[in-house]
Amino acid sequence: MDVNLFEQLLAKNRIRLLAGIVLCCSTTTACADPLSLQNAQTIALRQNPGLGALTQKIVELKHQAVSVAQLPDPHLSLGAENLPFNSFSMNQQQMSMLSVGLSQTFPSFGKLGLESRQTRVEAAAATDTLQGQSAELVLLLRRVWLQALYTDKAIMTVRHQEQLQAESVQAALALYRSARGSEANVLRAQLARDDL
Repeated sequence: MDVNLFEQLLAKNRIRLLAGIVLCCSTTTACADPLSLQNAQTIALRQNPGLGALTQKIVELKHQAVSVAQLPDPHLSLGAENLPFNSFSMNQQQMSMLSVGLSQTFPSFGKLGLESRQTRVEAAAATDTLQGQSAELVLLLRRVWLQALYTDKAIMTVRHQEQLQAESVQAALALYRSARGSEANVLRAQLARDDL
């Protein structure tokens, strides 16, 4: 068997395995329909865990860009001083008191806007990375798809050629038996079939 044909057969088997895995992982109910290239791309993009994680990272960065642009939460404090532990009565001692406090932290001028812009830039970079990885995945899938298509056509061509060579051998044998052909023609036809 030709080495290239053997490699093509192995590649076709890998493609069939990949297509089988994609089909098994698919949640579609139409199992009778053949998998189209567009459907395979959709499934590959939707079920790729790396792309899903990157999509979640983008969502997180967009939400974070909004939250870092806002002032920090104010702090509320409640306190009790010189409160007796035996009765917890505020009237037992004159120095007992309760305190309530509210404080707010103000960052330096421009810091919130700068952090928000930086987070938006990170989200944009992650979006570009997501688009690049999606395009790379689609490109690899299309290459594999074309390789599988080529391998399928090559196998069909080889089978057709085998059939033609077998018919050629039968025709040469028939001519030889009817004494209209030579034994050399029969041998040539058989050698051509064996070479194929």
